[in-house]
Formats: sequence, structure tokens, C-alpha cells
Amino acid sequence: MATISTLFETLKIKALLRMPFSKLMRAISKEGFSINALLAFYAKKQPHCPIFIEKHCTTTYGQFYDEVIYMSYALSEYGIRAGQRVGFQCDNSISLLRAVFATERIGATAVLLHTGRPVKGYFDFLFTEQQLGALPTRAAAVYFPRRQGKIVLQTSGTTGEPKAVHTAVHTLLAPFCALLERMHFHTYRYVYVATPFFHGYGLAFLTATVAVGHTVVLSRRFDASLLEAYPIEAITVVPTLLTRFSKTPSLRCIASGSAPLQNSEGFESILYNLYGTSEVGLISIATPEERALYPTTIGSPINGLSIRFNKGELIVNNKRTGDIVEEREGLLFIKGRLHERIISGGENVFPQHIEQIIKTHPKITDVAITSEADSHFGERVIAYVVGDGVGERDIQAFCKQNLANYECPKKIYFVEALPYNELGKINRKLLPKPL
Repeated sequence: MATISTLFETLKIKALLRMPFSKLMRAISKEGFSINALLAFYAKKQPHCPIFIEKHCTTTYGQFYDEVIYMSYALSEYGIRAGQRVGFQCDNSISLLRAVFATERIGATAVLLHTGRPVKGYFDFLFTEQQLGALPTRAAAVYFPRRQGKIVLQTSGTTGEPKAVHTAVHTLLAPFCALLERMHFHTYRYVYVATPFFHGYGLAFLTATVAVGHTVVLSRRFDASLLEAYPIEAITVVPTLLTRFSKTPSLRCIASGSAPLQNSEGFESILYNLYGTSEVGLISIATPEERALYPTTIGSPINGLSIRFNKGELIVNNKRTGDIVEEREGLLFIKGRLHERIISGGENVFPQHIEQIIKTHPKITDVAITSEADSHFGERVIAYVVGDGVGERDIQAFCKQNLANYECPKKIYFVEALPYNELGKINRKLLPKPL
């Protein structure tokens, strides 16, 4: 069944992209089943087309592929060998991608590391931003024994222990097909990947853009001026970025993921809500049409996934997601993270569900739900609210009308802003301590 499904998805992708597969197979025979095969394919097919725009400078497919080849020779001379683990703790840049793809070409494993966390685990080589800039980029040609390299992410997963996550190429066909069919991704010529490559979401859209032979606009930090400078048709964001730019005439797709949606006003007709995990990959896509009917949905699952529920937790392909999810009318809805669950008086309370409800109050712009110890109920719900012209009694009355009694906050604290991490998720550890 897996082989039939893979063949079916491959045929659909071939029809959508009109890609000459015989030439692609020649690139795969040269570079292996990897992103370097895509680079080789498009370097031959469209060498003068731009692959990257960074700092208002353009790099073409032919130029970049040559740079990757020369850097693979340089990294081999530097001492990197097939089978070794090479860590990169760097911001988005062409320099990072050149080194990562060259590392994979050698047959080593390139691990993209979070730039805001301590490095954990063993690496044969580890490059930070400063060390990356000092790497050689060219050397004489050297022969590499055929060995498939990898590009992997490091995630804490549900256990909290860091681990590398690598997704086999054939399992990416169904998610890629979903991007083409549901989001029309192959029609967007310029894509601004405004999410970090060390996160699965950023890496996925980088790969998808290269896979269709289009142009990636990138920057080390989010830069709204790029939307005005270039005819960007699609952008990948985390929800906190939605308030930092406006819709431009060329923009036709906003792909939001990694955290629950917040203020999407003005973007409803072009906003897609994506859900996935580093371990599993893309799980579901909510289209603008689905969100118009059910604003909080994360959409319907993509084809080919095995989905089940264990005490409310979503299990995909026998892997835990750590999310409590409901399915209604073929659509998925997240109630909250399993580890954030509050048990009050024996009832399960999920902060994200309460936050979604309270945010519908017209005078509340943001809210975070957490808990504190209670001698009678074990835990009680408390809320941190960002609002204008709304009082505690108003919020309590609103909650009683829209939430179960055990879900209603027992204390409400008003704050000017909530702490978010770089992926747009509330950092509950940084919330003010209750008085």
C-alpha cells in the first residue's frame, strides 16, 4: 500500500509541475535522493533563474549549485567526512544553506540547531554564526564515495530530551502534494520564508520552494520592507508576525503555523493555518474557506496519514503529538497541549481552548491562561489579559456565558503585553508570578 500511495502522489506531483522526470532522475543518480538533486536539476534546467534574494542581492540556481559543489570540496579538505554529525547554530542566510547542502553532499549529517538554546548532544563539528563566516568556500575537486547525507532538526520532543529528527524523502511526497493542491504553492514565484530554518516549518517551505524551482526571499530577521521591495506572492510566518506587516497587491498566500492564530484581521481571504510537529511533519492545512466557517480549525488531515486518538491526544503514524485534539465534520480542532493541561477539581482544563474563547471578546486583544495551587481543587485557573476598556467583572460575566464553570478564571491579572518566543508561542514560564 505504501508503494502504491507513493506512486499515486508522484504522478499527481508530476502532473501539477509538468516536470521532466527523466532529467530529474539523472540529477538523482548524480546527487542521490536529496535537495542537492533538486539543485542539480534546476541548475541544468534554468541556470539563470534566481533561487535566493538576500540583502537585495540575487543568487541564481546555476551559481548556487556551483557554490555548493565547491564548498563541499572545501569542507572535505577542512576535515568533514561522511557519517559525521555537523551542527549549525546560525540564523537564516545563504551562507548557512550553502554550508548545510555541502555537508549533506559529502555524506555527513547536517543538524540545524535552535539559535536561542544551549547546544546539547555530540557533534564532530559545530559552527556558530561567527565560525560559519570563517569557513573556506572553495577547494580543488575531490571524489566522494557515494553515501547519502542528511539534513535534520534537533527537537526536544515530548520527553524534553534533545533528539535529531530526519524525515525520509518518500514520506514528504504527500505533504508536498497537499501544498500544491490545497495552497496552489506551485503558482507562487516569490516566497518569503520568514520562519527559521532550524524549525521544521521553515525548512519545509524552503525545500518546497526549491522543489518547484521558484525564488526564496530570506533575511536573518523578519523585515516587512521586503514585501514592498519584491513581488512576494507567499510568505511563511508565525502568528505574532501578522501584526507587523500589511497586505500588498502581490501577496496571495500567508502560511501561518507553529502556534495558535491570533489577530488575522485583513488577511482572512489568503491566510492558511498549518499544523504539524517536528517528529511527524505536516499534519493538516486549514484553507481560508474552512477558517471562514470554523475560525479555530487547523483543517483536515493530509492524505496518507494514520490518525487516531488516545485519551484525547492525537497520534499520527504511531507518533505522539502531545496535543489534545478533537475531530468534527472532518476537521481538526486543538484543545491544548497535554503537558499544559490543568486539572481543577478532577476536571481537565486546557488553556488554549479558554484563550480562544476569551479572545472573542471585542475589548480583549490577548490572553494567557495558566494555573496556581488550590487547597480545595488542586489547581485553579488564572488569566493574564491584555485589553482596553474592559474590567474584571466584565470578563467574569463573559466567561460564565461562554465557558464551563471549572474553566472560568478565578483570578484575572491585567498586563500590557504577553511574553512570546520566536515561534509565536506564549512563554508561560515568563508570565508574572501571581500576587
